[in-house]
Amino acid sequence: MTPTIAPQVHVSVPATTANLGSGFDIFGLALQLYNVFTFTSTPTPGWRVSLPAHVRLPTDERNLVFRAARALCLRVGTLPPGLHLTIETGIPQARGLGSSSSAIVGGLLAANVLTGSTLDREALLAMAVAIEGHPDNVTPALLGGMTLSYSVDNAHRYVTLPFPADLTLVVAIPDFELSTAQARAVLPGQVKRADAIFNCSRTALLVQALHQRDYALLATAMDDRLHQPYRATLVPGMTAAIAAGYAAGARGVALSGAGPTLLALADTAPEAVAQALQASFAQHGVTCTTRLLQADTVGATVSVSPQAAEE
Repeated sequence: MTPTIAPQVHVSVPATTANLGSGFDIFGLALQLYNVFTFTSTPTPGWRVSLPAHVRLPTDERNLVFRAARALCLRVGTLPPGLHLTIETGIPQARGLGSSSSAIVGGLLAANVLTGSTLDREALLAMAVAIEGHPDNVTPALLGGMTLSYSVDNAHRYVTLPFPADLTLVVAIPDFELSTAQARAVLPGQVKRADAIFNCSRTALLVQALHQRDYALLATAMDDRLHQPYRATLVPGMTAAIAAGYAAGARGVALSGAGPTLLALADTAPEAVAQALQASFAQHGVTCTTRLLQADTVGATVSVSPQAAEE
C-alpha cells in the first residue's frame, strides 16, 4: 500500500442557548462548550461515522452532520465519494443547548472547505437556517456571541449584541432528553395580546439591561409568557428550580432553548446558584449536572491538516 495524503478538516462548534427567557426564537448566545467534527476524505467510497461509545446517533448518511454536508456538496456540485466523520461530543444531545445546530454548522463548514470554500459565511448561515428551520441557535453557533435574529421579506437577518464578560452562565442539565419537536408541540397556535405586549417589553428591557450592565433588571427582562409556562409541563420541577436560582443570587434564570436545561446568569457566587438549581431539581426527582460557562465570542472555527491514508 502506498501512503497518500488526504485533507482532514476539523470544525469546532460552540453550544448555544436560545430565547434567554423573553426572546423566544429571537435571541441566541454561544457558550464555551463544544462539539468537534473531523472530516477525512477517503479513497474508499461511502460516508461513515465514528462516534463515542455513549453517543446514540446514526452512523450512516442519515447523520445530521452528513445531511448538512451533503446539502452543501449538492449545491456546489461537488460530492466527495468517500468521507470519514469523527465526532467528539461536548454538547449533550436534546437538552436545549444547540446540539443539532452544532451538527448542521459543523457539516456545512467542513463540506465548504472540502469543496473549495466557495460559499461565504452569509451563504452558509442562510443554509443553516433553512436546514434547522429557525435561526436562534445556528446564528450564534456560526458567528459566536449573542445575536438577535429577525427576517425581512422572508430573508434571515441578524445583529450582534454585547454580552457582559462578568456574567457567568450557569447551566443545569437534567438527565433526560427533550426534543425540540415535543417542546414546540405544547405551544399554543395563538397568544393573547397582553402576553405579546408583555414579552415585547421584556425583550427590549433585556437588551437595555445587558448593554448598560444593569443586572437588577434581568429578572424582569427574562420573564416570559410565550413558551416557558407551557413547557413547564415537560420539565418536572422547572418552576421551583427557577425560584431557587433567584433565591441563591442569580440575576436571571430561564429555560435554555426548548429545555430541559436551565440557564442562570450570575455575577456573584455562581457555584451557589448551581447548587441551588441541582438541589431543587433533586427535590422533584430530577437528577442533573451543572456547568459554569462563559460566553463564546468566536463561533465555529475550522482548521485543516494533512492525514496519511492508504490507497
